[in-house]
Parts: sequence; C-alpha cells; structure tokens
Amino acid sequence: MLHQAKFGGGITYDYGFNPYLAAGLGVELTSFEDNLMIPTFVDVKVRYPFGKLEPYIVGQFGYNNYRVTYQYHYTDVNGNPTFTNYQKTGRVFYGVGAGISYLFGKVGVFASYTFRPYTYQFASFTANNQVVSFPDDKTTANLISAGIVF
Repeated sequence: MLHQAKFGGGITYDYGFNPYLAAGLGVELTSFEDNLMIPTFVDVKVRYPFGKLEPYIVGQFGYNNYRVTYQYHYTDVNGNPTFTNYQKTGRVFYGVGAGISYLFGKVGVFASYTFRPYTYQFASFTANNQVVSFPDDKTTANLISAGIVF
C-alpha cells in the first residue's frame, strides 16, 4: 500500500453476499507526518465480474487511530518560560475508490485506488488562565494498493 508516498500495509476481510456485493472490515498500518497511523474501517464493494476479471467500486467509513503529542511553549504570568503538552488525534473518515482483481483459480491479485479526506483534531488546553485551541487540521490522502485476494 502506498499512502501519500509512504509505504504501509493492511488487511481487509470482505464477505461476498453475492457475486456483486461484498462488505467487511479492514485495518491498515501506515504513517502521517512520520507518526504511526492505524485506520480501521468498514469496507463495502460493488463488483461486476467478467469471468476471472472483476472491476469494483469501494466505499469505506472508519476511524483514524492517530495520536501525536506536541509541546506549546509560552511565558507564564511570573515571566518564566514553560510549556504544556497537547495532542493531535484522528477522527472519523470516509473513502471512495475503484479497483480491479484477477483470479487465477481461488487466489488472485488486485490493484486499487482510494481517495480519503482525513480530519485531525487538536485538544484545547489552558495556558496563563486562557483556553488555547487550534482549528482542525484537514488533509486528503490518495491510496494506491495492490495485493493478493483469496
């Protein structure tokens, strides 16, 4: 998996309700801003098989498990330099994409593209008896995945 130019890996288990519809759960290990990120999600695929070739569209909805601690440096009311820690955390996300798989019997290969917008939230904190807060950090991710299907 290539996630915003960073390599990662993941696994998705989909149950095929019929030849055209599958749904399941997925988890990935990747990084954002050089910190560990673990997206977990529900995956829904609409497939249209042509023999061994199977193009599909995919929709995902999940939670971005991401937590990074930063330090906010400031001068306290007595004029002393100090700092406090605050965190940036992941939030829910969705993803949309398309892919194709090819079966060589019961095992095959796939390649896909998924677009995901992510939102990261900063926890508010108090410094010098004032609440400090930052706006949500929003970014998008382009995922290119390839692997094995069973």
